[in-house]
Order: sequence, then structure tokens, then C-alpha cells
Amino acid sequence: MAKIFSIRVRLILLVLVPSILYLGTSIYLLQHSKTNTDVLASSLYETTDKSTSLILNADRDMYQALTAYQLLVSGTLGPEEKTKQLKDLKDNIDQTNSRVGQAYDILKGKGLLAVAHTETKSTIEQNMAAFHTSFDQWAKEANTVVQSGAAGKGVINDSKLSATFEKGREGMNLIGEILDIYAKTSIEDIRDQNNKTAKTIYISIAILIILLAVSGGVVISIIMKTVKAIMLVTSRVAAGDLRHEPKQTYANDEFGKITESVDSMVFKIKGLITTIANNTQFVQDASVELSDSSKESASAAEHVATNIQEMTHDVEVQARSSEETSRAIEEMAIGIQRVAENSSVMADHSSLTSRHATIGNDLLGKLQQQITNMLASVEQLSLTVLSLTRKSDQIGLIASSITTFANQTNLLSLNASIEAARAGEHGKGFNVVANEIRKLAAQSIESADGINQLIHETRVEIASVSESMNATKQEASTGSVMMQEVNQSFHTIMASVTHIVTQIHETSAITQQMSASSQEISATMDHSASSTSHILMKSQNVAAATEEQLAMMQNIAAASEQLRSVVNTLNESVAYFKIA
Repeated sequence: MAKIFSIRVRLILLVLVPSILYLGTSIYLLQHSKTNTDVLASSLYETTDKSTSLILNADRDMYQALTAYQLLVSGTLGPEEKTKQLKDLKDNIDQTNSRVGQAYDILKGKGLLAVAHTETKSTIEQNMAAFHTSFDQWAKEANTVVQSGAAGKGVINDSKLSATFEKGREGMNLIGEILDIYAKTSIEDIRDQNNKTAKTIYISIAILIILLAVSGGVVISIIMKTVKAIMLVTSRVAAGDLRHEPKQTYANDEFGKITESVDSMVFKIKGLITTIANNTQFVQDASVELSDSSKESASAAEHVATNIQEMTHDVEVQARSSEETSRAIEEMAIGIQRVAENSSVMADHSSLTSRHATIGNDLLGKLQQQITNMLASVEQLSLTVLSLTRKSDQIGLIASSITTFANQTNLLSLNASIEAARAGEHGKGFNVVANEIRKLAAQSIESADGINQLIHETRVEIASVSESMNATKQEASTGSVMMQEVNQSFHTIMASVTHIVTQIHETSAITQQMSASSQEISATMDHSASSTSHILMKSQNVAAATEEQLAMMQNIAAASEQLRSVVNTLNESVAYFKIA
């Protein structure tokens, strides 16, 4: 599925999926908090209702105790009925104290003894104490009256005893009112606080999602802008267009360094191609001029060889016939003059060829240095790619930590489920929470797996870039090897030219010597035979030197053709790129 989506979609999903999970988790926790609030309210109702029920039952027992007392002091009861009412009086007093004590224990356990009445400001503990004081006093006085055997309406309607009883009952009523008001107020406060908390959480979620979306959009926009810019530059370079200009400033991050490296690489390749193009044109001009010069030298050498052959033939004719010596000497002098002229021309062309060969060798050295610089730039870009690979490995370690944390959370939720199962009915709610936590841990593992998949694909793309850099390095290395071969060819040409110059100087010396010999022959005919033999020997030497020179010129011509072929190949390679 990762191959279906683009990098932009995968980055958006990387921001969107955690946002959705966070939103779902927050909503679930809010609902769970509401459920807990309802449970708390129900528990509060149960607490206050139970306490109120005990208070009401105690109030009823008080009235039953009062009724039993009034029957006992009415003087109308028989012995059996009197015994029964005495028992009822004692039981009702004990039940009243017992139920009030149970209510006291419940309220004390819940920490509600300090709750005060809204009007009287008296607390539950104070009203409990007032009740016990008044009711205990009434019970004591009522038992005293009953034991004394007093009876009559005056005893039944004893205002002091009635006031004591009503005072104790008043404390019971105040406690009931305090519990009712507290229950309603507490539940309303809990629900208001829960609503405020929910509203705050929803607002925080909205703000967080907006900030996450905005920051994610900005980051994705920056990443995609950098990726598109690099893709545009590399596609143009791949198409041979090197007219890209580097930026003035770069971002101080990995993408800025990558962009700077790519711009630097393109700039150096552009400079290299420009230098190669310029030097190739210069080398081509020099090779053309060298080829023309070598052809002219070969033509001149061929002409010299022809003249030497003619001169040899003349010497042989002179040996056979002394009558033709004068004419042969004149022709030989003319031939020698032409040899001297041609030797001078060849010396000039050879010197020019030597200078151009030296210049070409220097240019090839500069060209090889440019290729070395390009290799250094490619090595720097490879280091940047290695840095990206290390950062991807670090992100992978973070994703592994998330997976480990999720597995531990899953294990803890499993342990919580086991403990909840042991707790029975009381642990069912906690078991539901543990199951939900297990689901969230599973979703976290899936998200971590998605991050690992994205990191794997990023590594594959970085490996592809590394392979492209290696291919570029291989091509540059091939160009360096070609430059070395061209440099070797120039060294061969220079050696040949140097040898030719030496031979030409030797030919010039021989020609001068032949000229002196011809003058001697003209001065005296007495030495005609010996001079003819000497001239024949010199002419043979000249012929041999001329043939050797002709072979050298042919080698120079062949080397010039090979140099022109290499230059044409370089021109075809450079013509693929556009630099202006």
C-alpha cells in the first residue's frame, strides 16, 4: 500500500492518524469520566439516602419510644401490657441510638461530619452531639419517671420533658435537611465541574488538532517544496540542462544542506563541462593545425626524398661521365638549396607543433584536475546521504521504543484484566478500562509499524540516490581514465615531435655540408672522382634521414588523427549539456 500513496499523502497520514487516535481517546476518556461521575452521583445518593433512612427510622423509633412512655405514665395499663411497653421503650431507645450510631459511622467514613446547615450553620457532628445530649437526657428522665410510678396527664404533658424530646428530634431533622441539601449541591457541583472539564478538553483538543494540522501542513509544504525543487534540478541535469543558478541562502537543516550540495554539484559540473568544452575546442584547433603541419611536413619530406633520389641519380651519371659533371653539380646545388629551404620550413612547423603539444598537455592536466574536483563533490554528497541514513536509523529506534512501550502497556492491561477478574463484580468496570487500554496499545503498535514501513521506504529511496551518486562517480572515473589516455597520447606526440626536430637539425647540417662539398667540386675538377664519391655517400645519408623523417611525419599524422577522434568524442559528450 505504501507504493500506492505519494510522499505527501504518507506525510499527511502521519499527522492525521495520531490526531484521530488522540481525538478518539479523549472522547472515550470524557465518556468514561461522565460514567464515573454518574456512578459517583449514584454512590452519593446511596450514601445520603442510607444515612437519611437511618435518621428517619431513628426518628420513628423516638416517636415509638415516646408513645411507649406516654402509655406507661397514663396509668391505664395492666401488668402484662406494662411489661410489654417497658420492653418497647427500652428497645426503641436502643434502636434509636443504634441507628443514629450507624448513620454517624457512615457519615464519618465519608468525611461528611463537618458539613453545615445552610441556615443555622450548625454541622452534622454538632447536631449529632445535640441529639445525643437531649435524647439521652429525655431517656434518662423518662426511665426515672416510669420507675417512680408517677402517672396522670401532668406527667404525660410535662413541658420540660417534651421540650427535651423535641430538641433531640430537632437535631435529627436538621441532619436530614443537611444530607438532602448536601446531596443535591454536591451532585450539581460534580456535574458542573464535569461539564466545565469536558468543555475545556474539547477546546484543548480542537486547538491541538488545529495546531497539529497547521504545523504539519507547514512542514509537509516545506518538505514537498524542497523535494520538488531537487527533483526539478536533477531532472534538468539528467536532460543535460546545466543552466541552473545556485541560491544565495539555504535553510540551516538537512534539506538545506541537501539543496546546497545539489546546487554545488550542478555548479561544479557546469564549470567542469564549460572548461572541458573550452579546452576541447582549443585542443581541436591545435590538433587540426598539428595535422595540417604534419601533412605539410610529410609533403616536404616526400619532396626532399624525390630530390635526393634525383641527386643520387645525377651523382651516378657524373661518375659515369665526367663531361656532365658541371651540369650535375649545378643541379645538385639547386637540389641542396631546395633541401635547405624545405628543412627550414619543416623546422618551423615542428617547433610550432611542439608548442601546441605542450599547451594541449597543460590543458589536459587542468581538465583532469576538474574531474578530480567533481569526484570530491560527489563524495561530499554521498556523505550527506549517509547522514540521512543515520537519521532514518534514529527514527527507527524511536519507533521501536514506541512499540516496546505499547507492548508493555498491553501486558499491564492484561495483568489489570486478570486482577479485575479476581475482584469479581467489583472489578468489571476496571476490566472494561483495561480492555480499552489494550485496544489503544494495539493501535499504537499498528501506528509504530506504519512509521517503520515509512522509514523502510525512505531508506530504499536514499539507497536509490546513493546508487545514482555511485553511477556518477563511475562516469567521472571513466572520464578521468580517458583523460589519462589522451595525456599519454600527447606525451607520445611530444616525443615524436622532439625526435623529428632533432632529425631536421641533422638534415640541415648535412645539407650545409653538401653545399660546401658542391662548392669544392665547382672549384676544382681534379678531385671530381673523390668529391663524387663523397657526395654519393652524403646523398645516401640524406636519403636515409629523409626516409626516417617521412616515417616520423606519418606517425605524427596518425597521432593527430587519433587526437582529433578523441576530441570529437569529447565534443559529442559535452554537446549533451546546456550551460548557457
